[in-house]
Amino acid sequence: MEKRFYTSANSYSLRTILKSGFSGYKNSFYLAKQLAKRDISAQHRQSLLGLFWIIIPVLVNSIVWITLQATGTVRVTETTIPYPLFVIIGTTLWSLISECVLLPITNINANKSIITKINFDKEGLITLGLLKFGLNFLIKISIVILFLLFYKIAPSSSILWFLPLLFLSVIVFVAIGILLTPIGVLYNDVSRIIPIFFQFAMYVTPVVYMVPKSGFMKKIMSFNPLSYWISDLRNILTGYPLENTGFWMSMFAIAIGSTFLAVIVYRVSMPIITERMSA
Repeated sequence: MEKRFYTSANSYSLRTILKSGFSGYKNSFYLAKQLAKRDISAQHRQSLLGLFWIIIPVLVNSIVWITLQATGTVRVTETTIPYPLFVIIGTTLWSLISECVLLPITNINANKSIITKINFDKEGLITLGLLKFGLNFLIKISIVILFLLFYKIAPSSSILWFLPLLFLSVIVFVAIGILLTPIGVLYNDVSRIIPIFFQFAMYVTPVVYMVPKSGFMKKIMSFNPLSYWISDLRNILTGYPLENTGFWMSMFAIAIGSTFLAVIVYRVSMPIITERMSA
């Protein structure tokens, strides 16, 4: 039988915490996979539309904006690609990043019962969220591919950048979610504020309309890093070149730093969170 000895966290070095944190992801993968199967099955077992619910919010949001633009209710700056495709890609990518930020808090709150009763590496809850995110991504991106085929958009060689850059983005946004976890799990206000933040941020990001050529909104969007993020990913999906290489180099540096910081914060904070949940 495995023996575990617990000592004061103050006796651990950063190297030890990092090593145990990364080992936690490896050791808990099987458990995370089983929990993912359980959650996905339970989520769609009693649903008539099943997995289709994953894309319904994206489709509804897109249809609203397409209808507003088509009827002239909202005047949108002319886009470089067909507007329905522009909106579908934008809303799909936007839903993915908001899902990444909420991923750690959502999965910890959903598994409070096993956290306090079973001794396991809590990194498995992050892996659990990533596995479910992977399924959601495959379903959502399939809709984007169908729209690309419908509008006969031929991808260029720049599309090879899509998956690596999206993977880099997932790392950064999940790390941000992990850093918010200690506060977000203990105080429900955080998990409620995040969706509101993304709803507001969508209107200062070129999700459903392009960056204006001039004016106040152009200045705001130029200072918004998410503008460069979503514009480049949309561009490389639709045959246009990658424009903001400097931004992605910065993202790579942020991904490395935020990953190590997130591993440390999560490993140190989870025993405290578990104790508070048990109280």
